[in-house]
Amino acid sequence: MAQSRWAVRFLGAALINGAFGFGIMGVLLYLAVFGRPAASRIVASGGAGIWFIVGIIGYGLVGILGIAVASLFYQYLEATLKAPYRGWRNYAAWAHLTLGVVGGSAAALLMAYGGYLAGAAMLPTSVGGGGHLPSDPASFAWVHENILGPLALPIAALIGVALLGHFIGGVGYATSWWSARGVSEESRAPAAEWGAATNGGRKS
Repeated sequence: MAQSRWAVRFLGAALINGAFGFGIMGVLLYLAVFGRPAASRIVASGGAGIWFIVGIIGYGLVGILGIAVASLFYQYLEATLKAPYRGWRNYAAWAHLTLGVVGGSAAALLMAYGGYLAGAAMLPTSVGGGGHLPSDPASFAWVHENILGPLALPIAALIGVALLGHFIGGVGYATSWWSARGVSEESRAPAAEWGAATNGGRKS
């Protein structure tokens, strides 16, 4: 079966992000066993640590699985429908790969990083935390204003970059698919007419 060059690029990006994610999970496993505070405590405590959980899950879904699935779309278009990307659609695919992948992955990792710091800060000092307990309104406000607050705008900007990349890539893919679909229907029509004429000739 023929291969799509864009499918290969997206699979390569998924493998790179997957390897990086494997390293992150290895570090988190170490911190869960030997860290102070343990990563498991941050997950169990909830609160600001939810940012950490959502960031890790988001990285897995968007930065790894989403990119791998996108490669199947390009494989279908370029290899199955035989509609290789040309012209401006190549730039759209590059925008999809760079802006979408980098923006989405960076936003998820930054969210996880902020959630880890904030979750650690809100744990008791006896387990290695910062002592800003959620039960204290002043400590709760301090964590959100000084740790999570400054990260909100960069995360939003990175999500915007990712959305822009996916939008541009989606426009390129949709228009290419529509063009390939039209060509496929046109190529089938003469064949159908020729078959009908041939069958008619046999009957006569």
